[in-house]
Amino acid sequence: MATTQRNFEVIGSNLITIANMILNNQNICKLLYYTTKTPLSETNIEDTSILMDKNIRMVPQVPDEGTLKGSFIVVLLDNYDLNPINDDTNILELRFDILCPMDEWRVNEKSLRPFLIMSEMSAIFNGLQIKGIGKLKLLSTPRIVMSDVYAGYSMLFNNHEFN
Repeated sequence: MATTQRNFEVIGSNLITIANMILNNQNICKLLYYTTKTPLSETNIEDTSILMDKNIRMVPQVPDEGTLKGSFIVVLLDNYDLNPINDDTNILELRFDILCPMDEWRVNEKSLRPFLIMSEMSAIFNGLQIKGIGKLKLLSTPRIVMSDVYAGYSMLFNNHEFN
């Protein structure tokens, strides 16, 4: 089986790799998990895997406002377009929906919670070369409102250079 980007199984495994990259960033994990006004001052999360499928999701689903606490990142691949120049690659968008409870946006440390998360995400992914996807470039960050409780931003990256 080919390992090109045309193989959707490869793209699915890339989503898991990308989610694990997020789990390796303590600042993002703290901003997602802790609901305090000083999340970056909280203790490190020893086992960040507890955030997978809860605060870090690969399913486009709005968090249950009654049971889950904290902020969320939904990792998605969007807009698969055929590349007219290279048959082994698709032009695609990697999208991160960053959702924070509106009453937890303000943090005392530096900024607003969504922007602190976006800063960390940009540092990880903007310019990153991912095998099977290509080199990522940040395109835009449109604002999203998911409910009366959750709002945030989508970070859209595309693969502008192919491996």
